[in-house]
Amino acid sequence: GVRPARLLIAAAIAAALSVSALAAGRILGGGELFGNVFSQEKDALSQGQLDAIGQLVQSFEAQDGSIPAAVTDNGAITPIAALADENIYYLRLRVEAPEGTVLPDLDWERDEACYQLFGDEAANDLTLEPAQGAYPEYAFGYQLDFRPLPDSDPNDNIKEFVVQFANLSENGITLNDGVSKVLTIRGLWIQDPGKNYTPIFTGTFTFDIGLNFQSQAVELDADGLTWQHDLLDYTNTMQAMTLSPLSLSYRVDSTMPENDHIGAQVGALKIVLKDGSVFYSESTEYDEQLARYIQEENIALPLTGKPTGVFENYIVFDQPLDLSQVDYVQYGENKIPVNAG
Repeated sequence: GVRPARLLIAAAIAAALSVSALAAGRILGGGELFGNVFSQEKDALSQGQLDAIGQLVQSFEAQDGSIPAAVTDNGAITPIAALADENIYYLRLRVEAPEGTVLPDLDWERDEACYQLFGDEAANDLTLEPAQGAYPEYAFGYQLDFRPLPDSDPNDNIKEFVVQFANLSENGITLNDGVSKVLTIRGLWIQDPGKNYTPIFTGTFTFDIGLNFQSQAVELDADGLTWQHDLLDYTNTMQAMTLSPLSLSYRVDSTMPENDHIGAQVGALKIVLKDGSVFYSESTEYDEQLARYIQEENIALPLTGKPTGVFENYIVFDQPLDLSQVDYVQYGENKIPVNAG
């Protein structure tokens, strides 16, 4: 029989997740596979949100519908499914220790220990490497985060993990561009508070996780829109803004003077749905804290220095966004209509 597989993945994973079985060896639809994880303690996801992530999910099924064989080397590791856009990539992995090894649920506060998918020596690093020559040297980069999923049977030898790659690349390189990217994991370890690593099993587990992904990104007509920071008297001019079900990207030209104390922020930004609810808000409420900081540090205003100039970044959502339900994105006083189906 097929072992139960835990549901997957969000920017912030809830403590309690429901369990669902892989029906007759086939992977569930993306919405069902990833859905409950995003909903956390809030309302259940809408069908539109489930559909939005369902269109982005890449399962690692073979042509005949079977789940690929695990890579086995002492233990076994199997990629189950992935959810990715240009900025963020969530990978669900099934990790199986040798028979007879128990992989309990570890709670750092209770056990003062946690699982790691890498050891403390360079030879045991987790690596993600694009196909040779695919990109200019050093242009590809990422930040890694991962966590175990709550386990329906904490006394067996199987754990499921969510591995999250946040894109730090340059030159417009993205995580869902279809370029071959080889993930290598060297095993499973337990880390204690003294940063001592105890191997549970080691080996070489290699997968290409750069398969074909859909892009659902929508370019917004935001070029030239401005936002003014009253306290520090600088202006941001938006050059580009892109919305996907998982994240919002932006590129801004800022007159904020470069200095050693305070960095430029994107500014007041919110996503408003057709029912009037605010899906996301980038608050400027910390201006009060900023004012206190300026006072405490005796920072002279106005700030002097050459302008920061152009910077780009992205915001990862903690729930999937159904693009068809977005009315507009507001930047400062400007409303940018969104027509995405």
